[in-house]
Amino acid sequence: MSQDITESAPLIDRPAMSMAAAGSRPAFLYVSIRDLLFRKISSGELPPGTVLKEAPVAGQLGVSRAPVRRALALLAEAGLIFEAGGQGFKVGQAEPVQLPLRQLHQILTGEPEEIDRSPSWERIFDEVREEITAAMPFGSWRIQEAALGDHFNVSRTVAREVLWRLMDRRLVDKDSKSHWIVGQMTARDLRETLEMRALMEPAALVQVLPGLDRAWLAGLETQVAALIRVFPQVDPQALDQIDQAMFQEMFAGLRNSRLLASIRRNQISLVVPHLFRHHFPLTDDLAALLDYARILHHLGRDEAEAAQVLMRSHLLRIGRLTLARLRVLSLLPPPRRVAWLIPAHQGGI
Repeated sequence: MSQDITESAPLIDRPAMSMAAAGSRPAFLYVSIRDLLFRKISSGELPPGTVLKEAPVAGQLGVSRAPVRRALALLAEAGLIFEAGGQGFKVGQAEPVQLPLRQLHQILTGEPEEIDRSPSWERIFDEVREEITAAMPFGSWRIQEAALGDHFNVSRTVAREVLWRLMDRRLVDKDSKSHWIVGQMTARDLRETLEMRALMEPAALVQVLPGLDRAWLAGLETQVAALIRVFPQVDPQALDQIDQAMFQEMFAGLRNSRLLASIRRNQISLVVPHLFRHHFPLTDDLAALLDYARILHHLGRDEAEAAQVLMRSHLLRIGRLTLARLRVLSLLPPPRRVAWLIPAHQGGI
C-alpha cells in the first residue's frame, strides 16, 4: 500500500488491526464502511472487477451516500479499487463486473453488526459524563479538548459535540477564555437544584401521566418492590437505574420541550447519591425506594394528584440527606485522574 489512510482509524493494509477485531468500534461511520469493504475485498467475496457505486452500496447498507463516498475514496487512495470509467469504482484491475443487487446485499449484510450507525459522540458520551461527575465534589477542573479527542481516538469536532451536550446538562461550562470548566459542586448548587426540582417535576408528572405506558409503570413498580424485599443486599447500579427511570425516563414523553430541558438540567443532584452508593454501604436508600413504591402505586391507578404530592414530599425530604452526602464525598481522595481532566489551578487560568 502506498498511502496511510488511517485518519485516526485502523490501518487498512493490516487486516488484523480492524477496530472491531481489537474490541472497540471505529469513531466514524465511513471508517466502519471502509473496513467492511476492505474485508470483503480481501476475502474474495467482492471479486476482482466488482463495480462499487455509492448509491447501491449505501442502499444495501441502509446509510446515506456521504460516508460511502468517503469510504470508497479512501479505498481508491490505498490502491484497492479503481475508477471504472464514470461507473463508480471497480475492485482491482480486472474488467468491470456488475453484481446483481441481491448478491451485493448478501455480501455486504452478512455481518450486520459491523456497521455502527450511532453518532460518534454517543459512543463516548456516557464515559465522559461518568469521569466528569466523579470529579465534581473534589474541586474545579479544566477539560482539555484536544486531549479528550486523543484519549477516545475521535476528532476535536466529536469531542466538542460531547462537551456542548454536557454543558446543556449543566455539567460543564465555559469561562471567559472559552476554556471548558467543570465547576465544583457546592451545597448552594444542590439546594437550588433541589428547590427547582420540587417545583417542576411534580407538575410535569401530572402532564406525562396520561401518556405513560401502564405496563412500563407496573414493571417498574415490580422492580422497586423486589429491591425493597432484599435491601440492603442491592447492587448500587440497580438503584441508579431506578433513579434514572423515576426521574428521566418518566419525563421523556413530556411535550413541553422547554420544561423537559429545565428538568434535565436540574437533575444534577442525582450525581450525589450515584457517587455515594459506589463508595459506601447502602443504608439510607430504603426510604427513597419506599417513596418510589408509593408514587408508582398511585400513578398506576391514575391518581395523579396523590403521586404529585408524594414526589414533592420526596424531593423536599432528600435535600438534607443529599447535602450531608456531598460533605462526606468531599472528604474522600480525588478519583483517578484522566489525562484530559486537570485541576483548574494547573490549567493556566
